Amino acid sequence: MPTLLAMAQTHTFDAIAVLKKDHHEIEQLFRRFERARSATERKRLADRMVRELSIHAAIEEQLVYPALRRRANGHAPQVLLALEEHHVAKVALAEIERLRPVDERFEAKVQVLIENVRRHVQEEERDLLPAMKRTLPPEELHALGDTLVRAKASAPTRPHPTAPDEPPANAFANAGAAAYDRGRDALGRGIARVLDRGRGVVEEALRRGEVAARTARQRLGRGLERAGREVRSEPH
Repeated sequence: MPTLLAMAQTHTFDAIAVLKKDHHEIEQLFRRFERARSATERKRLADRMVRELSIHAAIEEQLVYPALRRRANGHAPQVLLALEEHHVAKVALAEIERLRPVDERFEAKVQVLIENVRRHVQEEERDLLPAMKRTLPPEELHALGDTLVRAKASAPTRPHPTAPDEPPANAFANAGAAAYDRGRDALGRGIARVLDRGRGVVEEALRRGEVAARTARQRLGRGLERAGREVRSEPH
């Protein structure tokens, strides 16, 4: 399935559609987490939540909320509320990222995060997104949508609760945080590849060792059989 960024090369996107698509994909992660049975799968899904929610929050704070405050003065209090909800979510994400799935607070923290984000999304789709549709002309909504799609490719991938969340300071903070986060991501993938290769080498050595041991056992067995036959055939 083509990514938003790939599709953006030939299509324009309404900003509201981009945000709602993010909301839908995040909700799917939540549902998969709630259905997951293994600790490994829950941790994998929680790590995906950390990444996707961090990216989504960053692009909203840098691009969406400022546009709303410029064009919809009456909605400034709702934007401030949304920023505070983002801050609370980022604190929770930072804590979840550090926890192991066997930690007793892990599931409770993720569940509280899910409940808070669901409420935030509901409020945003009820109040802020309709305000965007009313106050931003269609051409500006499409231009903003394309910008959001491209911003996702270079946004921070981890939560930074203490970083600025309003322009102009957040533009500089996001650039530095994104470089750091994506460097860590690349390093993590490199380490994972090294570990995978190492695991493959070990498994191959074990397979060879097992074959060698089996061959040695077979040879020993045949040798014992021959010795037994020779002993039985000797005259007494």
